[in-house]
Amino acid sequence: MKILKYVLLFLLVVIIGLAIYAAAQPSSYEITRSRVIDAPPELVYNNVSDYKNWEAWLPWLEEDPAMTFEYGDLTKGEGASYSWNGKDGTGSQRMVSAIPYESITNELSFDGMGSSTAYWKFSPSGDGTEVTWGMKADEVPYMLKFFGAISGGYDAMMGPMFERGLERLDSVMVLEAVAYEKLASTWSMGEISKVAVHGKNFIGYAHSAKADQEAMSKLFGESMPKVGEYALTQGLAYGEFTPGAIYTKWDEETGDVDLIIGVFSDTAITPGEDMQSMNLPKGEVVMVSKFGNYGVGDMETHEAIEVFMKANNITMTGIVYELYMNDPTEVTPDKIQTDIYYPIK
Repeated sequence: MKILKYVLLFLLVVIIGLAIYAAAQPSSYEITRSRVIDAPPELVYNNVSDYKNWEAWLPWLEEDPAMTFEYGDLTKGEGASYSWNGKDGTGSQRMVSAIPYESITNELSFDGMGSSTAYWKFSPSGDGTEVTWGMKADEVPYMLKFFGAISGGYDAMMGPMFERGLERLDSVMVLEAVAYEKLASTWSMGEISKVAVHGKNFIGYAHSAKADQEAMSKLFGESMPKVGEYALTQGLAYGEFTPGAIYTKWDEETGDVDLIIGVFSDTAITPGEDMQSMNLPKGEVVMVSKFGNYGVGDMETHEAIEVFMKANNITMTGIVYELYMNDPTEVTPDKIQTDIYYPIK
């Protein structure tokens, strides 16, 4: 019986010691893991920004295949949500920020384990994307401190799961990238026609550039979001303006391009600082819808318009403009729609 007493006393000391050690664990943590994935940022972002895709690579499903999920009305982008139920408990997650192709922030709640913030960052790396997946919390509950203590720390407890998740995501994206590359180079166009259009108002930022796809993409990526945000501050709602560009010069010999990147609206908008405004009058235009990634099939489409105008003895009288009719993050590359307009006599 003495031996049993000593054993029990020893166990009690160990338990008390462990409890004290757990209580002394840091009250905050931040865990990150990164991996370069051989797929473009837009493709990786589009996968991670939709919770329904997570079941294909979520590492915890490997340990608990019976885990179940319930999704909110929205599964992609800001406001998306889902909850889970598994052998280790229940929890929920909500996407509070989603900046296309750049970052995602999620708020998580674990029953009995407190709450935390998880985040994703996507950065171009060569022909691929450096993906960083992290999680942090400032108020760690005792139970999580305890599990962290017996696991060798928060990083040792959760870090390997983040590594495995990125590894599984990589394997999924390799397959998606093959299909994506095919769609990214696919384009088509609708029927070229002569139509009447009503007048439109336009505001945007003027640029001079070379007809280089990388340089042009950078200009659009910098200017378009700023004009869209400004339009919202002026009382316009989504759907009341359309992203677009006006081309005032395109020199095929030198490759020099002058353009204004902004938004079209039926409502007059006072331009912001450093912006330009234009009023496009009603009249006749030659127009066509091109379907495909930006920069893919553009030259061929403009050449087809010129052939159409020459065959029908039509003369251009105004400046060429384009409207970008759908969100490229919501469709596959071959479905991105650009409406091209040539004002005519």
